[in-house]
Amino acid sequence: MPQFIAGIYSDRALAERVVRALKQSGVPTECLSLALREEAEEDLSHRDQLAEETPFVGLAVHSAWERVGWQGGARPAYRDRIPPNIEFALIVAGPLAIALGGAQIGATAGGVVGALTNFGFPHDTARDFYERITAERQALVVAQSDDPAIVEKARSVMQSFRPALLAEASRPW
Repeated sequence: MPQFIAGIYSDRALAERVVRALKQSGVPTECLSLALREEAEEDLSHRDQLAEETPFVGLAVHSAWERVGWQGGARPAYRDRIPPNIEFALIVAGPLAIALGGAQIGATAGGVVGALTNFGFPHDTARDFYERITAERQALVVAQSDDPAIVEKARSVMQSFRPALLAEASRPW
């Protein structure tokens, strides 16, 4: 039965060190997920207005729309002139991202919370993780495996980095 261990860490740099340590301890990359707020993608300051006409503004606005999920021909032409309203952007990698089904998760809390509850975490815990990621700008690392040795390695490494919150769940498939 798959076991999930999730730890919330103070910032991206610490979460990246945790992921590196997990990989060095033998936890396979495909067992790891990372979720964090990506402030570099939140740099559009002028919303709901036409962008200035310069050679680079069109590319920047076009790129901003692609960051929130409009793909090529699916994006209405008028959208290239108005920057999207991005309240915050999240980066999610690993099985957690797969569980979201390719959804553009920056647009919805339900995706992250729902994926975590599908992994077996209580709704309140999943919601707490999400709030810490979005409001407090903390980073979530999740390790999953059905191998007890991998689970124990992950638990030990994650605890050694003193997470602000550590939770475990099992999910019978």
